Amino acid sequence: MSIRSASRLLVLSFFAVLMVVPAEGQRRRAVRHTPAAGVVTPGPCHTFALVRPGLKATYLSTTPTGNATYTITYISDTPTQQKTTQIVSTPVGNATAVTTIDGEVSGLLRGMKHIDITTTIAGFTTEVDIDFVPSLILGPAAGWCVGHTWSVAPVTETIVTKAPFVAPATQIVTTIGGDGVVLAVGEEVTVPAGKFNTVKYRGVTFANNTTQESITWVSMEHSVVVKQDSFDTNGVNVTATQLTKLEF
Repeated sequence: MSIRSASRLLVLSFFAVLMVVPAEGQRRRAVRHTPAAGVVTPGPCHTFALVRPGLKATYLSTTPTGNATYTITYISDTPTQQKTTQIVSTPVGNATAVTTIDGEVSGLLRGMKHIDITTTIAGFTTEVDIDFVPSLILGPAAGWCVGHTWSVAPVTETIVTKAPFVAPATQIVTTIGGDGVVLAVGEEVTVPAGKFNTVKYRGVTFANNTTQESITWVSMEHSVVVKQDSFDTNGVNVTATQLTKLEF
């Protein structure tokens, strides 16, 4: 596997997908469309705070092709930008990375407009730079309320990869669209890192004639993901991720 393809797998499969979902620095979802059962009446709400600088979250992600462990350390979190460092170990190798995510508010929703990931694998450094036009909608900009739904407009991603010994490569990917819904506020979840009160939500993206679903639980106290289950187009749980350690 080339340095470029390895970095894409290590970085984009974990770092960009499992970032935080506070009101000021929310996370991208990868989900399949499954309508909520019955009529949902808006219920309790929660607004996520900024992530405390220095917080370190370690995860175990289980997939059919093998497990991965990774640790995200939050360097800074502001209303428009979040910076983290990551250490990842997967069946295809180990990597370290620095990630910068730029976001913005679009009406009542928050979107991600740019992400830059600089990865080091076996002493070689690769940079992946992604622009989203328009911004990729991630969820509410403020209160996450039970029954709250949102829509994701079509987004064009321009991905520029700069790797050692090869010319920069540009890839353009179109996400057809998607939606999301808050399922619960205050749901208690137990993972290896402990017991957390969470906001639970489901979202959806449609791209390349496929859909994917995931359900995510985010700590109300710490504003970090504590659990995520992702499914394929047949509804089979293909990736299960849990928080195994939280350090301050």
